[in-house]
Parts: sequence; structure tokens; C-alpha cells
Amino acid sequence: MKWLSLALFASAAVASPVAPRDDLTVYSLKVSSRTAGLDGSYLACNGSTVGVYQAKQPVKVYTVPSGTGQKGMYELHTYPVGVVDHALGLVGNNGGLLQLTDVTMPASTTFPVGTTCDWTSFSLGGSRDPDTEGDTLQYNGAKGKWVAFPGASGTWKVTWLTGSAIVVQDYIPIDVVLEKSE
Repeated sequence: MKWLSLALFASAAVASPVAPRDDLTVYSLKVSSRTAGLDGSYLACNGSTVGVYQAKQPVKVYTVPSGTGQKGMYELHTYPVGVVDHALGLVGNNGGLLQLTDVTMPASTTFPVGTTCDWTSFSLGGSRDPDTEGDTLQYNGAKGKWVAFPGASGTWKVTWLTGSAIVVQDYIPIDVVLEKSE
């Protein structure tokens, strides 16, 4: 009987909801661009791909200090907080073009050989555009810049371009801005 009581207690503790944190600041990710149709758009998830998708809800994130221990580095975890951890990361297989992606359980996921996945090297900093308000999201894992590639029906995929990839498709340089969410 003692073990049955312990099992019931343990299962209830695992299934209990996570208490909300009062100190949690939630952000939406907004595009700043000189291209009128793209500027001011919010990033959303379409499956695991992060980009501009008009019919989707904007992705909301909160920052936590990077698990690498590097000062000034952050991880972007999706909100609301759930049982399964989701973080935004940059994923690619050539290192020169990394897709902004919603990664499930990043710390415990094994990626194929040759695939880069980095969710721990983001920082908040200034913008290239002096008219941009808010903290811009920077990636410190490789030199480069945020760019958006056009897709079908007004969609845009957001990637980090290091300059070491040969890109034959048109793209637009952008800033990704963290905007406090209500």
C-alpha cells in the first residue's frame, strides 16, 4: 500500500501545472526592414520553420541565460511554457545559411552528422537602423546578418547568412527586434 501511495503522489507531482513566474518578460519577434511589405511583420512558426506567415499567431519567447555560461548570451524559449521544452535555434547543414527554427527539446536532441544547431548563442544589441526601437536579436555563433527569403503567398523564411554560402535566390537584409508582449 505504501508503494501505491507513493506512485499516486509521484504521478500527481509530475502532472501538476507549472506555476507562472512573475519575473518572466515575454517578447514577440518583429521584423525591421527597408522593404515596406516586410517591415513591422511579426515572426510566427509554420511547423518548426520560423518566418513571416500572415495567417499564423506570432511566436512569443522569453530569454534565459545561455547554458554555455557565456556572459551576455541568451537562449530564446517559446511561451507559454509547457511540458516539452521549445527553443528557437539556427539549424543548417552547411554553416553558411542557418534557418531560424523552433527546436523541440534542444538539449537532448541528437542532430545528424554535419548539421549545425545552435540555440545558445543569441545576444541583444543595437540595430543597424537608427529608427529601430527595442533590442535587436543578434547571433554570436558566426559573423553574419539576418536575411529573409521570399516564399509563396507573401511568406518569408528568416535565416542567418554568414557569407560563406553561395546564394542564388534574392533575399532582403532585416533586423529581428524583440518587442515586449502584453
